[in-house]
Amino acid sequence: MMIPVKRLLFALAAFAGLSLAKTLVIPIQGTIDGPLAVFLDRSLDRAEKEGASGVVLMIDTPGGRVDAAIKMSDRILATPIPTMAVVQNAFSAGALISLSAEQVYMLPGSEIGAALPITITPIINQIGAADRKVISALRAKFRAVAEARKRPANVVEAMVDPDIEIPKLTTKGEPLTLSAQKAVELKVADAGVASLREALEKAGFDPNSEEVIPGPQVEVARFLTSPTVAAVLLAVGVLGLVLEFFTPGTFVPATIGLIALGLYFAGGFLAGLSGTLQLILFFAGLLLILVELFVTPGFGFMGGMGIALLIASIYLTFGAESLTVGAYAILLMVAGLVLMFRLFPRTRIGKGLVLESAIDDSASSKSGLESLLGAIGTALTDLHPAGVARFGERRVDVVTQGEYISKNEAVRVIQVEGVRVVVRRES
Repeated sequence: MMIPVKRLLFALAAFAGLSLAKTLVIPIQGTIDGPLAVFLDRSLDRAEKEGASGVVLMIDTPGGRVDAAIKMSDRILATPIPTMAVVQNAFSAGALISLSAEQVYMLPGSEIGAALPITITPIINQIGAADRKVISALRAKFRAVAEARKRPANVVEAMVDPDIEIPKLTTKGEPLTLSAQKAVELKVADAGVASLREALEKAGFDPNSEEVIPGPQVEVARFLTSPTVAAVLLAVGVLGLVLEFFTPGTFVPATIGLIALGLYFAGGFLAGLSGTLQLILFFAGLLLILVELFVTPGFGFMGGMGIALLIASIYLTFGAESLTVGAYAILLMVAGLVLMFRLFPRTRIGKGLVLESAIDDSASSKSGLESLLGAIGTALTDLHPAGVARFGERRVDVVTQGEYISKNEAVRVIQVEGVRVVVRRES
């Protein structure tokens, strides 16, 4: 029986009392996402820097983001260090990552395949197969990886494209999934093993191994960048800043909003999904929208550009998942605005945040407000276009017809409609 060259070298090194670099074990577990791709990249950087003798990828994943899987695949193919995948479950994106390793070993009861790309419609959560263009692109990627690692390309492609039919192996309309035994039989995998130790022995890797732990940074990044959490943070952040404009001086809504946006972008930074560009695009877009709403009312160039910049920021951060994040964020913001302007001002907390009017119940009646028609007063806050003005001893919530009026400027009431008091600058 031939002894693998690597094992022979390690045996000779041990006999001579030398210490060779160990094998690094990198867990690829759970959903494939941006933070996991960054974790793999940094782990391989460490392996290359420390001169590790080999890298083992422990694969147990239901799949995940295609763009993250492609980054991980490319990184594995590029490393000069010998690589091996030990598979428990490698579905979808996990199959591409597994096949990118030089050697693939299957654990008992393991499976690999089912890599048909899917799309999820936000809100209604409808799942369906991706269009043919996406399937074709991913199929080509699987083929390229298979050819690079000398594996059967037609079998690997059938994992992606359900239209590929292989006699006695696949049924048209279903992507291919292989059991451990079948994967070995078709040479998609090198062998079946009972444990990591056995895989190390068969591959000729140093049995002296160390597992790389993802750590809290990766876990926090994965949590913050999940589509649902990211959408909530985005919605709360924007709503907090909007509410601050209507309750100037309290700083509570702005503080909450900035904390939420800080967490939103922190997740992107930790995950390696966003950087300074996304941050600049987001706040520039938000600023343009606020200027459009409060300084130059109406909807024109600045508002449109603001929305475009916000969309660009979200897309550059979340890629294929940007539609999901954006849709959920918009839904939450609409609900938040309804609560903010309909229900929240009536609560005890809301009354404490909103500048109170000194108008009593009788003054807020139609006849009481109508008595203000033609009255001249002073703006107590900036009117852009809404705010508060004083008429004698009375503080009244007022609105302009679109013009911006600075604090302390004289204003005249020109219209009263129910509880709506319209003013203009008194020249």
